[in-house]
Amino acid sequence: MSVIAGLGSVAFAQQDPSRLTESATSTSPLPTLREGAALDQLGLEEENAFAPPTMGDDDIGQQLILKETPRDRWFRAYADTFAFWTTNAANVSAGEQEDWYWGGRLGAGYQPRLTNRLFADIDLGQQFVRYDKFDALDFENLEASASLIYIEPKLASTLFFLGVQYQRITSDTFGDELYNSYSLRAGAQKVFLLNRRNSIHLSLMADWDLDTDVDQLYRDEYLADVAWRYKLMRDLSVGLSYRATWLDYREVDRQDWLHLAGVSISYQPRPWLEVYLAGSYALNRSNIEVFGYETSTVGLGLGVKLKF
Repeated sequence: MSVIAGLGSVAFAQQDPSRLTESATSTSPLPTLREGAALDQLGLEEENAFAPPTMGDDDIGQQLILKETPRDRWFRAYADTFAFWTTNAANVSAGEQEDWYWGGRLGAGYQPRLTNRLFADIDLGQQFVRYDKFDALDFENLEASASLIYIEPKLASTLFFLGVQYQRITSDTFGDELYNSYSLRAGAQKVFLLNRRNSIHLSLMADWDLDTDVDQLYRDEYLADVAWRYKLMRDLSVGLSYRATWLDYREVDRQDWLHLAGVSISYQPRPWLEVYLAGSYALNRSNIEVFGYETSTVGLGLGVKLKF
């Protein structure tokens, strides 16, 4: 018990509570479950509707099947559960300890169409993470957001968004409040359907804190990520992803570079069901040495996404 308490105290002293979710989000296939649910609702990630390969493809090229635009489905719900092994449970710079953690997410969203290309998006999600040996690291993460989304057809249907987000992190089964934050987010996303098997996801985002309950945690984040997905079969795909995040703390002299690289294989037997196996590597470099860390994770998950 003293080992658990000791590791927990070191972790919370070294890593600010607002970054506890890095261990869980880095293991999910990109885009994340919530981002994927929102993209699905917009229809930007519909089945790569290329015609089946034929002997004449070399002469006429690949043929894209045009589908009738489906009716708007404004509501969505999503849930998943996951279990992962990590080499550095507390994300510390020294004295790393491996552990298993498991958790889940529940969420719902509302995305009405305001004009032909403008949407509103409201989302509420609750996540929890539990560790096997070091239960002092257990936490819960509540996120609520409201955004405007615009799709620009002159830029190949690039998606632009602007919104606000509230985040609340707790521990001890929702008993202890660790962190509250309000932030402003803006960014762009683009899905490139290269052919019937290949797609690339690109995104840029800035996240500026508007208010937090701990002054030392005020910061601005700027991130860029790229993910490649290759369809082995209609319902089986593999993916590679990389995300770089620059974190600039306002009230203290601290700047971090966080690098996340991941690989995943995903099986989707139904449009609403996904089973995945994933691994990731995270490297955080900081101008304050004690905040640097690296960790690797591997595990599996099961996700459900519904739209209606």
